Amino acid sequence: MGHSLGETAEQFYSEGYIGDVLRACDAGDLKSVSRLFKNVENSSKKNPKGNCKTETLARQQATSGARLEYKGTGDKEAMRADAFTFDGGHLVKIDIGYGAPIAYFPFEGQHPKYYGELLVGLEEDYGAPTKTYTKPVLNSFGVEHDAHAAMWLRNKDVIIIFQQLGLDAWTRIVGETLEEYNREPQVPQPANPLQ
Repeated sequence: MGHSLGETAEQFYSEGYIGDVLRACDAGDLKSVSRLFKNVENSSKKNPKGNCKTETLARQQATSGARLEYKGTGDKEAMRADAFTFDGGHLVKIDIGYGAPIAYFPFEGQHPKYYGELLVGLEEDYGAPTKTYTKPVLNSFGVEHDAHAAMWLRNKDVIIIFQQLGLDAWTRIVGETLEEYNREPQVPQPANPLQ
């Protein structure tokens, strides 16, 4: 993906896939817009003019300072979905979700990422987490598993990785600026009756 918290919306919309789409839109090259959208998994959109209008409007809103949540293209092979939040003309939150196939048997061509390998990568990049915890959860058959989470609280940002177990298992990594983290109400955890 190559995006960083705090980068300007203008920078975000000038790079990578979305930059290519917007340059094609600005040039009126609807054939290139169609080709670019055809290569994206979530591309049920077959209207290049409509695609240009939607993407151009999103860029205008984000660069004007409006709060905007933008769904990225993700990665079908890695079973990854991503979303980006802009506020005040800057990228303030990156939310990456990795799906896990049922029973951990991926379809041909899929290379899902799992909590353990994602955690190792984050530890290599950011060192030991500030906080880790596990939470017992029951799957649909009543079997108890530990769901894991880790958090890195840094000078200017917060990075959190957590997992959801069960038939719709996934792992999410959320990076956000401290301002964004403090802006969002934190979900209170219920007290442990055993403590």
